[in-house]
Amino acid sequence: MPDSLHGRGLVAAVVVLLALGGCDADPPLAAPTTAAETSTGVPGTTSPSPVGRSYTAAELDLCARTDLAVLADLALTVTRTDPKPPAGRPAAACLFEMRTETGHQANLRVEASTPVTVDEARQLYQGTQQATGMTPAGPVAGVGDEAEAFTKRSTPGFKYAEYMVHARTDNLVVKVWLAVGGESYLPTAKLAAMSLEILTATQAAVPTA
Repeated sequence: MPDSLHGRGLVAAVVVLLALGGCDADPPLAAPTTAAETSTGVPGTTSPSPVGRSYTAAELDLCARTDLAVLADLALTVTRTDPKPPAGRPAAACLFEMRTETGHQANLRVEASTPVTVDEARQLYQGTQQATGMTPAGPVAGVGDEAEAFTKRSTPGFKYAEYMVHARTDNLVVKVWLAVGGESYLPTAKLAAMSLEILTATQAAVPTA
């Protein structure tokens, strides 16, 4: 990752449980739908801006590269991973389906998209802003040219707290969605700290062309 991208790491004292399989899982609650996921990002729809640094995420294995140690305090067990990227653009992704110690559902989705131009990356970023279905939590400083977060709380038979943060730097757009269920809502600040560490690590993992 270029030197200009930086973030703080949290020190994880406990190793997260990564055993695949195990308990019978309910169908996972879906990650937030965004208009960007159905956008083709076809070059030429706008006057392209020059790319300062050109990133390429298509060959990145985010299931292997995402370090779940930051989630150690949550004592989650991974039950399934899905590396399917969003359609219609150069991208990499991984969905981690997990369970808490009390058997509640938890999910983490990490995406890195690298449209051809900066203008297309801006459109992708703005599409998430407009169609996420979550509550805006304000801008996030220090993690890109532009970045912001969203939150949501629901009760699908248990208390389910969600946090999403996305950031754009040049033609790179990274999105992290973390959702954890339980008898009580996990504090937003805790979800935010974990999500931001994963976001900055993902930014650092995406190579330049």
